[in-house]
Amino acid sequence: MQTMKRVVSFAIGALVLASCGGGGSSAPTTAALDVTTSVAKTTTVATIPPSTIAATTTAATTTIPATTTTVATEDLIKQAVQDYFEAYKQCGIAPASCSPETFTASQGPSRAVVTDFVKGLVAQGLFFSSNRRGTYLVNESVDVSSESEATAIYCAYDGLIVLGPTGPDGQPTTVNDEVMSYRYEYRTYLEDGHWMVGGQDPQGTLGQGNLCPPAA
Repeated sequence: MQTMKRVVSFAIGALVLASCGGGGSSAPTTAALDVTTSVAKTTTVATIPPSTIAATTTAATTTIPATTTTVATEDLIKQAVQDYFEAYKQCGIAPASCSPETFTASQGPSRAVVTDFVKGLVAQGLFFSSNRRGTYLVNESVDVSSESEATAIYCAYDGLIVLGPTGPDGQPTTVNDEVMSYRYEYRTYLEDGHWMVGGQDPQGTLGQGNLCPPAA
């Protein structure tokens, strides 16, 4: 797995998303007559009972809530990823007070990876600058695979600065301040009524600078 911002040997943030053709032969004249007759018969007897109309209307109406529910679910998943990303950045700023169990799913590797990550930061005296330089995520797609699992593709603009122990000038040393853009797939799970991130898989490095679409 790969992370957003590399910290010495640590990688910050990545918790690892028939057609057929037929011949053109002419149909016999009798076939054409049969079709015409059939259409005429259908027109003659096509008196639709009121009950059928009512049933059809009811069926058409019941499809609307399903679409509404899907949109709401996608919004909840998007919010879960944004909440996770915000908590992750706060963990980097104050790693000693980070509690990964409060913002990661019990399923997937995220909780263990973030726990090890913050322990490494504390051990090496590293942390994120509070200057985020516009770092953000923007959603590209959401795939709800079941009632309790979904994945979401995001473009990540990473301008985070990793700082280290205090230098001779009394200021923290800069460990990593490169600006990069990445694409990630986030795996989310519905636990206790809340969507939570359980994994973050790299989909590719886009390059230096901000190469992501504008934030919504």
